[in-house]
Amino acid sequence: MAEHMPGNHSNIYQPITQWIVDNFCVCEGCSVPRCLLYEMYVENCKQEAQTQVNPATFGKLVRLVFPDLGTRRLGTRGSARYHYDGIQIRKNSPFYAYYCYLLAEKKETSGEVCSSESAANFQSSGYLKGAKDQDAVVYPLPEFRRFYSLEKELEKKYSYKMVSLFADEYCTYCQEVLQNVKNKEFDQVEEVFTSFWKSLQPEAVMFMSQSDVCQLFQSYDRQLFQEMEKILLHDFLEDVSIQYLKLVRLFSKNIKIWLLATVEDFPPLLGASKIKEVTLFVKRLRRKTYLANMAKTMRIVLNNSRRVSILKSDVNAVITQGFMDIPGNSLQMAFRNVDETGSGTELKCLKNLMSLLDTSTDIRALLNCLSSDLEAFVIQPSKNQEEFRKLAANFQLRWNFLLTSISKAMTLCHTDSFGSWHLFNLLLLEYVVHILQTHVEEGGDESLCMVQQANTALQPICFLDDLAAEQSELIQVILEDKASKSSVKVNVPVGQEALITLKDGQKFIIHTSDPQQDCNTAWEEAKQIYGTA
Repeated sequence: MAEHMPGNHSNIYQPITQWIVDNFCVCEGCSVPRCLLYEMYVENCKQEAQTQVNPATFGKLVRLVFPDLGTRRLGTRGSARYHYDGIQIRKNSPFYAYYCYLLAEKKETSGEVCSSESAANFQSSGYLKGAKDQDAVVYPLPEFRRFYSLEKELEKKYSYKMVSLFADEYCTYCQEVLQNVKNKEFDQVEEVFTSFWKSLQPEAVMFMSQSDVCQLFQSYDRQLFQEMEKILLHDFLEDVSIQYLKLVRLFSKNIKIWLLATVEDFPPLLGASKIKEVTLFVKRLRRKTYLANMAKTMRIVLNNSRRVSILKSDVNAVITQGFMDIPGNSLQMAFRNVDETGSGTELKCLKNLMSLLDTSTDIRALLNCLSSDLEAFVIQPSKNQEEFRKLAANFQLRWNFLLTSISKAMTLCHTDSFGSWHLFNLLLLEYVVHILQTHVEEGGDESLCMVQQANTALQPICFLDDLAAEQSELIQVILEDKASKSSVKVNVPVGQEALITLKDGQKFIIHTSDPQQDCNTAWEEAKQIYGTA
């Protein structure tokens, strides 16, 4: 760990960084309580008649001087304090005696007994070994971005200490969670949750439950889960084992249970904000693990040049020879008139994929091609979020219809590549959902509706990512009659069917399936057909 002066920093902070360098030095295995370091700085400002900076700014300056500085939490549960790990006060520092006094005072007022032997060890070494207080692991914690603008707005309404200092503690808590995830110590995450939330005083809980304060900490929660997602499965095309994917899915399930258990007695607004962010995190992670499983399965097909050739031939035959015309479908002629606005977009995307298979069987290249088409045909043309929702819903409806029509045609024609197409079909369906849903979530929305644009008497509107459905394992479908302008909601259990009977006697069935079960079934089928990868 090296100490340095930041060359591009403003001159107004140069005296502060110089004071840090003059009084503290790198010492591996040592630590300094953050609150005491700041208190000594405040005392120095009083002596020198200088204007002090807030703790958040001071903390950034400390890390500018010691860029590799770590953080750890030492002490017993309920009275633990955060320490800067890897530095100690210089023995020749004029603040050395004051530091010893503050350390002893803090231990006494917190209920801890500071023995004369411990004090003697501190004075001889300049460091009171924190490992005796708690068996902690020393580690550098990942960087965590602060939302200082939001904090400043809150400071106009609440006290500085309530906002900045508590936000500082909360960010460190988030860093501890991330570090345990990074170390694959998933069980420790539950302990961090319990330790932090159960140790909060009632006034702290009420403060966090204020609507404006709740928004600040929800921003930190969102960042926490996004960083966690990057650590666990940043790229679902990475070469990871099936066992690891199962472990990630189990963790995503457990983390929601752990967090809900710790905040169940909290005020509704605070609890709801935690549930919302962790639920979105679980949904994103589940989508990625589905895609990772499907990609692994599809690679088996793509690595077999003979099967790729048969697949291309059969799909092109279905498209060019009109095998998609399945009687009874109201949209069966939609893909015939490619000059109609938007009607040929889905077919163009599929043809681009088939053309790419002539030169590449890399699954990443294929999905990047589809992603680029979605960007060009759906995302970029959208002027606002509402327009995007309509374009995306229309695209997905027609995309699903196209792929389903091809599957039906291959079934009727008994094509040799039906098994390969089935795997490819599952991957393409799920990947489009992933890209569109991710774009919606990045825009601050939670769910994307799928609206049928055809002029039919009944419009199904299927929620792709309904949070309430996630909790009860139901998928909600709204059936709307355009003529009477009436609608009805139907909650369909995952993996089951619902029989719908209209007033005119028409009947149809809504079937839902678990993507994970489909993926596992496809995986077993692939192993039987193509052998184990």
